Amino acid sequence: MSTAEVAYAAIGEIDKVQYINSINDLPSKESRLAHIQLFSGNFQDAEAIILQAGLIYQAIQLNIDSYNWERALELAVKHKTHVDTVLAYRQKYLEDFGRKETNKRFLQYKEGVEVNWEKIKAKIEMELAKERERGSAGPTRSSVSM
Repeated sequence: MSTAEVAYAAIGEIDKVQYINSINDLPSKESRLAHIQLFSGNFQDAEAIILQAGLIYQAIQLNIDSYNWERALELAVKHKTHVDTVLAYRQKYLEDFGRKETNKRFLQYKEGVEVNWEKIKAKIEMELAKERERGSAGPTRSSVSM
C-alpha cells in the first residue's frame, strides 16, 4: 500500500493516506482485505470477505456505518447477535436528525429488545478483542464511539 500512500500524499489527499494507514492497523488479514475493497468501492465484496471470515459483528457494523440499516438488521437477526447494537445505532441516528422510527421491522424488534449502551459497548469490545486475538497485525480500534 505504500505506493498508494505516496501517490495520494503527492496530490494532497491526506484523508485517503490516513484511511490507508488505518487499514494497515487492522488486526486480521480479512479485515484488511475487506477495507481495501471498501476503499475501491466494492461494498458487497468487502461484506462477503468479512462474512466468510466469520466476523459477523464487523459485517453488521460495516452496514451500520454505511447507513444500510435493513441489511444490518437482517444480518443481526440471521446470526442472532447484535440486534440491540443495530437498534441502538439506528435510534441514535434518528434522534440526531429529530426523526421517529417508521420502519415496521425496526419497530417490531424495538418492542422485544432492550437497548443498553453499556452492554452494547461491552459486547463490541469483546468482538474487537476476539478479532485481535485471531489476527497478527497488531492494534485495532480500541474503543467504541457513539
